[in-house]
Formats: sequence, structure tokens, C-alpha cells
Amino acid sequence: MKKFNGIYLITDETLISQEDYSGIIESVLKHKPEFIQLRVKNLDKIDILSKAKKIREISLMYGVKFIVNDFIDVALDCGADGVHIGEFDDSLRDVRAKIGNNKIIGVSCYGDLDRCIKFSELGADYIAIGTPYFTKTKPNRERTSLEEILSIVDRIRSTSIFAIGGIDPSNAANILSLGVDGIAVINSVFGSENPSESVRELTSLFKRRI
Repeated sequence: MKKFNGIYLITDETLISQEDYSGIIESVLKHKPEFIQLRVKNLDKIDILSKAKKIREISLMYGVKFIVNDFIDVALDCGADGVHIGEFDDSLRDVRAKIGNNKIIGVSCYGDLDRCIKFSELGADYIAIGTPYFTKTKPNRERTSLEEILSIVDRIRSTSIFAIGGIDPSNAANILSLGVDGIAVINSVFGSENPSESVRELTSLFKRRI
């Protein structure tokens, strides 16, 4: 049985005002997305942990699952719900051994059906696939066609699937209609003038789908 569905928020530190960091995070989490992920690439570990602790505190207030991208030690130190690993991160078995069986592990699988099958069989709690559209976050990433997404959805029956890449309120319904369990977003929320309203709109679209 699939474990998760809904809206999956991913932070981008270049888009979030550092002066009102906690306020912005709270403004989006009050709409109760399924996940929020801290994705940081170029900060010292102490600063990453500080942000993680802030998000962890707010996520607990609103019952939102909190995931840390890449940094297993940060996830454990702040009490996050789990970690997300990408193409060049530790193997799923190694990560599971480090974080235990009660934590969530998500894996980036891009548009690679074989990778999706592999990590589903290894016990990933969810997989992220994409990108269906152009995304500023990874502008050079090869796009995953809607047909490829459909084939992944048809094949992966027991692991939650989140589509990511250029998804916003104008195209979210199209992606949800393919049968994915949820959509992950960065720019369409944290790059918008009103992140809170953007999450509300996406959440509303998801609820209408179900």
C-alpha cells in the first residue's frame, strides 16, 4: 500500500527571505502539505542544522513531514522524519542502516523506469520522478515525457510517486491526471509573490483530484 500523497514542498534558500525565514515556512506549512524538504547545497553544516531545527519545530506544529536532502547526520540531529537521496548519494541500504526502519527514505529517480523499479523493490518510501517541464532549479535536466510518467505510474504500484519539475498551478492538474500520488514544487511556491497562497492553490487542486 502506498504511504504518502499530496503536495511536497522543497526549499530554495535563494528564494526565501532570510529575514523572515521562519515566517515564510510557517505561512506555507499552515496549509498542511504532505512534506517539506530542506534542500541546501552551499552552507556550513552548523547553518544547515540551524535551519533544519527551525523547520522541524514548525513542521511539528502543523503535522507536516519534514525531510532533509542529502545530510543524514543533520536529519538525525534535528529529529527529521527522513532523508532524500539522489543519484550520487549513499545506497538505500546504507542509508537505512544509518537512520533505522522508522524513518522515511525518498529517492530521486528522474525518468528512469529501471531506477524506479530498483528503489521501489529496495524499499524506498517514495520516489520522485521528472522533470515533465522546464525548471529553473535544473535547467539542463532532460525532460521526462508525460508518456514516460504514465509508464512509471503503471509499473510502480506499491511505492508513492511524486512528480517534480516545472509544476505550477497552471499545469498541476495535467500531471495529477497521470496518476502520480503527488507533486513536488520549488519555484512555483518559494519563487512566487505569495508562497502561502500558492500552496493553498496547489492543495486545492490536489483535493479536487481526489
